Amino acid sequence: MVELLRRKSIKENIGEMGPALAILLATLIISTFITEFTFTFGLNAAWKTLFRFLRLSFVLTVPLFLLPGICAAIQGFLNRGNRQLVRVQEDRDTAVHPLKNWVIRPFQGIGLGMLLATKLLTFLQLYSGTAVTVETILPPGQFNMGRFLTATAIAIIVSLLLSFLWTLDDLGVRHYNRKTGEVRMIGKYVGLLLPIFFGFYGIVSLFDDYDRLPAVLYITQMVVVLYPPVVVFSVMHNRYLQSREDKLLEKLKVA
Repeated sequence: MVELLRRKSIKENIGEMGPALAILLATLIISTFITEFTFTFGLNAAWKTLFRFLRLSFVLTVPLFLLPGICAAIQGFLNRGNRQLVRVQEDRDTAVHPLKNWVIRPFQGIGLGMLLATKLLTFLQLYSGTAVTVETILPPGQFNMGRFLTATAIAIIVSLLLSFLWTLDDLGVRHYNRKTGEVRMIGKYVGLLLPIFFGFYGIVSLFDDYDRLPAVLYITQMVVVLYPPVVVFSVMHNRYLQSREDKLLEKLKVA
């Protein structure tokens, strides 16, 4: 992660991660000096907020270095029979764009994370036979190892899945059917809108017993917590592609 940050100047880093840093700074000010926000307040909020941001950014970004291995493992399922991965050079785009990296992809990550969280909660409810309430997902007042490990596992899964799909999309890799001549896109934005919808819907459904205003506030705080690290992950992903493009294409065995 540090290596990817060093590839550009401080000014370029701030420019590409501007919204994430702005929201992080606003969160620090509000939580430290004004009122409880993102589940912390006071002087402790400063280091807790920064630590949480750095931890989530690290957990989301580090799996990028597993991309070559993932591409090598999955290409066998995509390159077989009459199907072959090909590259459409005109669709290649590894640059950072505001709409893509500050809006679409961050909310893909947040929505997918919420979807996985609600699926896990449903499983726990069926396994334990007890009802799952909103208190299950709200951060406790003290450190909880089980919650920490669960959040870390969900972040890693989100990182691995999205980074692979984004790689195919950004490098212009498409699925070609030799028999029909059809070329299909893999990991298109529309294909990831459903996880966003169902992820947010699943989280909202847990707040049925809450008044509307507190429910909106809690959900907003959860999005504010997740948005900055996911933006960092999105930008770091594009930088990683720029430095490892040829290697990834080789691992994918793109025609």
